[in-house]
Amino acid sequence: MKVLVNAESNQILAASLLGTGCDEVIHGILDVMYAKAPYTVLQRTMPIHRTVSELLPTLLSDLQPLHRS
Repeated sequence: MKVLVNAESNQILAASLLGTGCDEVIHGILDVMYAKAPYTVLQRTMPIHRTVSELLPTLLSDLQPLHRS
């Protein structure tokens, strides 16, 4: 899973997901994107009765700047 976040607005711009269970993860990401909420809203939540979605807070805690070449 990879998530692209705008460094100024903290809004999620895109996400790339591949694997079993990613169909459940994308709904949480889409909700935050459509709400134009910062990624920290999703980072600080814990979806219940999910599996792969529980990894989103960990994924979003490890964001790194995107370096252009």
